[in-house]
Amino acid sequence: MVDKKQNKSQQSSIVDFVTEPNLNYFIVYTDGSCIPNPGSGGWAYEIRNSMDEIIDSSSGFDKNTTNNRMELTAVIKSFQSDYIKSNSVVTIRSDSQLIINTMNKNWKKKENTDLWNDLDEYKKSKNLRCEWEWVKAHAGIEGNENVDQKANQEAKMSHLSNDGNVNMVDVSDKNQTIRVAKATSKIKLSKTAFEMTKSNDSKKGNVLATARIAGIQAAKKTHELIPLCHQINLTNIKIDFILDDLGFITVDSKVKCIGNTGVEMEALTSVTVASLTIYDMLKSVDKRIVINDIHLISKSGGKSGDFNY
Repeated sequence: MVDKKQNKSQQSSIVDFVTEPNLNYFIVYTDGSCIPNPGSGGWAYEIRNSMDEIIDSSSGFDKNTTNNRMELTAVIKSFQSDYIKSNSVVTIRSDSQLIINTMNKNWKKKENTDLWNDLDEYKKSKNLRCEWEWVKAHAGIEGNENVDQKANQEAKMSHLSNDGNVNMVDVSDKNQTIRVAKATSKIKLSKTAFEMTKSNDSKKGNVLATARIAGIQAAKKTHELIPLCHQINLTNIKIDFILDDLGFITVDSKVKCIGNTGVEMEALTSVTVASLTIYDMLKSVDKRIVINDIHLISKSGGKSGDFNY
């Protein structure tokens, strides 16, 4: 539930920033997470300008750390951002009482002195004027929710083992559910290549039929191409093409299975290989074909829930 009172007070502080026109003003949301604590951890920051517009964000992880170290690392990383200019006024908003009270109430820095020293060093090197504000966690404050989600995602980086080596995720304990993923790509062709595709006049044969077969085959062989993907018993693969008379071909894929891991990579691999096949079929007449905008459209099923682009 959104804490309206807190949001209102924070919004007013953004407006109150604009008092000295020659200074840059920034709001920085930071958060850290550790699962378990100590254990694998993640940090994240989000930088906003005085108009409350997001101008930079970043996140990262450490396999052996603590929650407090991740909280501190998030602040340090934000100070290192090129978007934070020297001689700026920076308001740091964190749900870490340790950080806020240490800076505002002079709590003793008993642990993690290396990171406290780094924080002070970067603050001094840019001559930053810092204001430290505590925010209530999980209160619906957008910036705090954003960094909380990213830090937790980083802490759950499951493709690394405890010693930092790559690791295939064990999905044997996950529930078998219907998993569906959709992906897309866009291809820009010359007029000649586009008309050749549209009229099925390529010397190599039917461009789109060949690309469809390649996309289906690629989805089934994703685990052979992407090292840590699982071999999945796919129940359906659908590849569609949309031709735009401006010279674009959109490739859409929909992949489905009943299993204990998702099929996002299969959907993305299928549109990528289908697009490359179109290039291969037409490269003799157009080597300037451009493949872009490859991305996941949606996914459903599984513990993480639904996603829509």
